[in-house]
Amino acid sequence: MDNIITVSNLSKSYGKKLVFDKISFSIPRNRIIGLFGDNGIGKTTILRLLADIIKPDSGEILISGQKVSRKTRDEVSFLLEPINFYSFMKVKDAVQYYRDFFKNFDYEKALRLCQIFEMDLSLPITKLSQGNKERLCLLLNISRKVPLYLLDEPIGGFDPKFKRDLIKTILSNLDENVTMIISTHLLRDMESIFDEILILKKNEIVQATSEDIRSTGISIEEYYLEVVER
Repeated sequence: MDNIITVSNLSKSYGKKLVFDKISFSIPRNRIIGLFGDNGIGKTTILRLLADIIKPDSGEILISGQKVSRKTRDEVSFLLEPINFYSFMKVKDAVQYYRDFFKNFDYEKALRLCQIFEMDLSLPITKLSQGNKERLCLLLNISRKVPLYLLDEPIGGFDPKFKRDLIKTILSNLDENVTMIISTHLLRDMESIFDEILILKKNEIVQATSEDIRSTGISIEEYYLEVVER
């Protein structure tokens, strides 16, 4: 099967703290992947490495067969935090900024998602609640036309109704030829959308398809708990 991501012998540390050492995994195209693991285990680090925001100590990362670099950034949409927006911007300014900055940005899709997410284009970003700032970041992220999306805890601060609506929105607005990796600790809220999961343990990646897990008669959440407690 054609893989969009191939990671080989990847190691990363921050100072004297080793995050992981010589881990390897691959991710096939056209899948929604759940990335799970204990807090501080390195999930965000993996996403930042894939997005070429930080560099590994050693090992190799391939995106669509190319080594991760500035060139592969055009194929990856990484979910930014709200702090990355200038405080003087209004919602419409942020949308326009993405339109100007990313050639692969779908402006009409972004406007449509603003309506779905009930985002007032005229509001200053400083007037938005934290939840609405996160909604804005999310809709801008999935409005880029790329083969790979990386989302780090995209629904942690949202109310239950919005979590449910968000899952439907993600599924209905994704092209069938994309891959999305979602790092989350909210397995119960999100597990219905995952085709495959990656569980990060110390110096180990456990990978399984949702179909194989459910064929054993247990949920993804139950499988995750079994893996981390081994």
